[in-house]
Amino acid sequence: MADRAFRHDGRRPHLLYLRSTRSYNRDRIGGLVPQDWRYSAADIYDLETADLAEVDVVMLSGMADQIFLKSIESKLVQYLAGGGHFLLNGHILLPFLPCLSPFRAVPPRPFTNWMIRPAQPGAYFGRMDFESFHRHEGLLGQYARGFSDAPAGAQWLCLIGGPGPDGTVLEGPVDWVWRMPGGGKVFMHNGDHIEQFCSDPRHQPNLFHDILNALVFSDEPAAAAAEERP
Repeated sequence: MADRAFRHDGRRPHLLYLRSTRSYNRDRIGGLVPQDWRYSAADIYDLETADLAEVDVVMLSGMADQIFLKSIESKLVQYLAGGGHFLLNGHILLPFLPCLSPFRAVPPRPFTNWMIRPAQPGAYFGRMDFESFHRHEGLLGQYARGFSDAPAGAQWLCLIGGPGPDGTVLEGPVDWVWRMPGGGKVFMHNGDHIEQFCSDPRHQPNLFHDILNALVFSDEPAAAAAEERP
C-alpha cells in the first residue's frame, strides 16, 4: 500500500458514502468497509460544497437524486479528472457524468436472462462464484434486471440479458468499470445496492472489499485499454 499515492497524506484510502433519504442501508455502510480504510458519510446534497481533496472513492446508492447530480456535473468531472474514483449504483435515467448511459431493462423471460455471467471479472469479481453470488435467498432478479452501455475502453465485468419473446437478444454489462484518461475510475453497478451481495464483514471472499480495493489498487482497466468491447 505504501507505494500508492492516495489523495490524502495518510496511509489508508478514504471512502465517502453519500446518503440518500431513500437508502435503506444508509447507516450500515460503515460496518462493511475494510478495516484498513477510512470512512465518512454525508448527505448527498452536501456534495455541492464538499471538499473532496482527501477522498479516494465516492460511493452513491441506487436512490441518488440524479437531477441534483446533473446540476453539479462539472464538479464530479473535476474530481474524476483529479484521480478520484466513483462507485455508482442504480438505474441511470439522467446521465450525470459523460461516461454514463441510460439504463436498459432486459426481458424477464426466460428467467435465466437475469442470471449474472462473467465477462472480464478481473480483481473486482474474480473471486466470486457466478452460480450463486448474485442470488438473494436463491432468487434471481434482486441483483439487477438490466444494464447500461459502457463507454469505449471500459472493462465489462459481468453480463446480464438474453433472448426476448421475439427471439431478439438483449445483453450487456450489468457491471463495468472505466478509467478516465489521466484520471480516476468509474465503477457502475446497474442495480440498487451491490453491497447487499457477499459483502457482510464475515463473508469471504468479500465482494464489497474486492471492488473497493480493485478501484484503488489494481491497474484494471489498463490506462491505455483497447476500445473494443469483449
